[in-house]
Amino acid sequence: MDVRTREEEIRARLADIGGAEPGDGERALMARLLRSFVGKVPGGVERLGELLRGGDHGALRDHAHSLKGSAANIGAGQLAAVFHEVEESARDGIVPDADLTLGRIACEQAMVLGLLEQIAAELDAG
Repeated sequence: MDVRTREEEIRARLADIGGAEPGDGERALMARLLRSFVGKVPGGVERLGELLRGGDHGALRDHAHSLKGSAANIGAGQLAAVFHEVEESARDGIVPDADLTLGRIACEQAMVLGLLEQIAAELDAG
């Protein structure tokens, strides 16, 4: 999946949230939602790395679940899918390889966070 497809997924989710013709209030809300995700996900991923290295299945499962939900809420489907894999592995009592998992997340994050900033700026501009 390429950057364009990821952008289409995000824009489709935003259309679900704000409608086809969002007003000023909806655009401002969506821009805040995107920026909130951009601001919080790096720390959340850092914590996920700690949990991957620590081996606490329950905490890892719960944290991955939370990150998955946040990513899905803004339309970052591929990022949500990686978090889902971590969640399911932890639920099964397996802690995925930290370096491999964090590498996958970093690749997705690099694509998605830039798109979210761009889209948030467009929403602000009207």
